[in-house]
Formats: sequence, C-alpha cells, structure tokens
Amino acid sequence: MNELFPVEIIGADAMREFGVKMGERLKSGDVVALIGDLGAGKTHLTQGIALSKGYVGEVTSPTFALVNEYLAGDGVGEVDVFHFDVYRLEKAEEMLEIGWEDYLDRDGVLVVEWADKFPELIPEGAWCVGIEHVVRRVKGSDGSESICEGRNLVCEMLGSC
Repeated sequence: MNELFPVEIIGADAMREFGVKMGERLKSGDVVALIGDLGAGKTHLTQGIALSKGYVGEVTSPTFALVNEYLAGDGVGEVDVFHFDVYRLEKAEEMLEIGWEDYLDRDGVLVVEWADKFPELIPEGAWCVGIEHVVRRVKGSDGSESICEGRNLVCEMLGSC
C-alpha cells in the first residue's frame, strides 16, 4: 500500500476515489487507523473504502453511534467494513465496552477515526493514515492567484499510531 502514499488530495470526491483505491488493497482483518482534525476527510475516505468492499448504502460518521457496520454482499472480494469514531470517548475502557476486541476477531476491515486517542488499542500491523489540511496559492493562466485547499495523506504501518 505504500505506493499510494504520500498523496495530496483536493476535494471530497477525490478523497472518496482515493478511499476506493486504498480499499482495493485492504483485506479482511486489516485495521485502518485514521488520524486528522475535524473536517480532514476521514469519513469521505471511509466511504470509498466501504464502496470498494461492496457496500452500496450510505456511509456516515458514527460520532454518536460510535460504530457503524457496513455489510457487504456475497460477491468476490466483498468484505464487511466496521467504522469506528472514537472522538467522544474519554478512556480506552469505553472502546473495549463497545466491543472493540470482538470486532477485531470478526471477518472484515476495521476503520477507526481518531485512532490516536487510544494508540494502545490499535493492533500491530495497522495502517496508520495521517490526514492534514494543506493550503496552497495557485497561479492561474492569466497570472491571477487563488487559494486551493486540499489534504495531504501519509501512511505508515506501525506497531501503534
């Protein structure tokens, strides 16, 4: 997967498309730990991952539900995706209480937003994806300047994030 990173992405659609590319390389049992500020694009990336695994429904951030399950069909390469958002949790024990360890044992890809809150729970071999806002000045063909906002993504396979 390292051939995909680092990458700069501009716009929600591009983030979803990148999530599809990334998801095509993920297999059941993989954990993706997403790290980034509010509005960085973590949920858009997850939408693409879920789409690549065969899920065709709506993918939303589970900020209040804490975990959403996106169950794939029965096609080749289709895998369930379990999407966690731990932004509202204060202690690692709360993550364990919602079944974190059980999800690790299920067949599927786990995607965790705000994974840096509880790095001790992220398993070795997880893909840690950091997303940061970037702002660039872009010159137009007429010499005018405009501001372009995007996202810079870096990924490392680490023991913990």
